[in-house]
Amino acid sequence: MRILDRYLFRRFGSAVLAVGLGLTLVAGALQVVRTAPEVLTDSTPWPAALRVLLLPLVPIAAFILPIALAGGLLLAGRTLRAEGAFDALVGNGVAPRRIAQPLLGLTLVAAVVAAGFSLLAEPLALGALRDDVPTLAASLLAGRVVPGSFAPAGPGTDLHVERREGDRLENVLLVRRDGRGALELVARELRLGRDADGPVLRLRDGSLRRETAGLVVRATFAELVQPLEVSAVRERIGALLPAGLAAGPAAPFDPAVLASMAPRDRYLLARRWASPLQCLLFGLLAAGLVLGRRAAGWNAVVLLAVAAASHAALRLFEPVAAAGTLDPAVAVLAAHLPAALAPGAVGAHLYLIRAVW
Repeated sequence: MRILDRYLFRRFGSAVLAVGLGLTLVAGALQVVRTAPEVLTDSTPWPAALRVLLLPLVPIAAFILPIALAGGLLLAGRTLRAEGAFDALVGNGVAPRRIAQPLLGLTLVAAVVAAGFSLLAEPLALGALRDDVPTLAASLLAGRVVPGSFAPAGPGTDLHVERREGDRLENVLLVRRDGRGALELVARELRLGRDADGPVLRLRDGSLRRETAGLVVRATFAELVQPLEVSAVRERIGALLPAGLAAGPAAPFDPAVLASMAPRDRYLLARRWASPLQCLLFGLLAAGLVLGRRAAGWNAVVLLAVAAASHAALRLFEPVAAAGTLDPAVAVLAAHLPAALAPGAVGAHLYLIRAVW
């Protein structure tokens, strides 16, 4: 029986790993293709570029792992049934509940891995990308500046450069518009720099014109420092990872941190438990489907329906929990009620004493 357990664990585990890697790479590639061109340029330092490309795979993997687990179990089960492995085991008196033990063990392993992804690795990945925002904002501007044309330098800000010598921009026109008016800066030289508050634009030997509510102010300067707006880059980085999950790994276990958060933030923290919970529920469901007598196509429909209902319920409960009407933990658990009931309906035969097919 130990040999049987190892064999089944290896066959099902290989299928789960293959499905998980495939789905993660496809989802990661689609996310990067959609967002990275708006964040990366040829001026982006390669360590920061690698983090932008690789770190989003962490939350994607946490999101995909439950469905990859269940899909891998169904795929391997279909293959083993086609090979006659289940018929051979049943013919030798091995009951479905005994065959299910390696599947349940694999489910527990996947739940632990999912907890590591969603509770530890995902907050750390988001924190690392958040720390890269100033570097990405500066490199994005440097990469987009083309002499002789205007380049966006933040919301409502455009930059025109006549010449470029390395990191020095010459004969610069900077135009910034907001709800109060417009600011025009003309300078002989501009360099990108940093101060305690983040990236800045250092202009030398120039003049400014500020127009506000019909009043015009003109001045000259030897050196002027303007902050580089990074909110646009921060929004693009946020698109790579779930918003609102910037709190550290210890936040869900710290009552003081939870008490200081808004209801929506508490719900987003509670949702970190969704991935390991889904691994347990989807794994149990898949084990029952694998050892049942339904066709493979029917099993896939049941699994997809339960997964879709769980994710849709998480979205539907979000505004209710964000308004403080429903406790975040209750909202997450209630969203998985269909997934909790489904394994009992399809897996009752696993507890019979003898094999039933």
